Formats: sequence, structure tokens, C-alpha cells
Amino acid sequence: ETPAERVLAEIRAGGGELLTGAELFDVYTGDGIPARTKSLAFALTYQALDRTLGEKEIGKAHEKVEGRLRHVLKAQIRGKDA
Repeated sequence: ETPAERVLAEIRAGGGELLTGAELFDVYTGDGIPARTKSLAFALTYQALDRTLGEKEIGKAHEKVEGRLRHVLKAQIRGKDA
């Protein structure tokens, strides 16, 4: 029941200054996911203007986004949550 725009807003809020882009690219409902749910896929871009980001820094920023989605929207992250 949560609109994709709300999910996108929470992604942006959790991404901080390193998240420079977020775009919904797929919505799936049907076989393989519970009834009355949908699977949303987003492309996220992390970037710093003053340096090259390392994997650890990107991973930490991404974990914040995932944590916010879990906490605020009670979302499940595909491939990570049961």
C-alpha cells in the first residue's frame, strides 16, 4: 500500500550527501512474493565531488538507506531479509 514516491523519499532522506541519484526502474507484483505486496527496484548513485568513494564508504551509506527503509516503512530488502 506504500506508494513508490514515499519509498523514494525515504531513500533520499537516508542517503545523505553521498546519494546523488535515486530512480525507480521496476515494480513487480505476482508470483514469488506475498499477496498484497510489491517489489520495487531502485537504481542508486553515490558520489562525492571531492574524492573517489571506496567500497566501505558506499556500503555504509547504503546500509543507512536500507536501515531507514526497514525502520520507517517496515520494508524488507530483497536478498537480505527473509
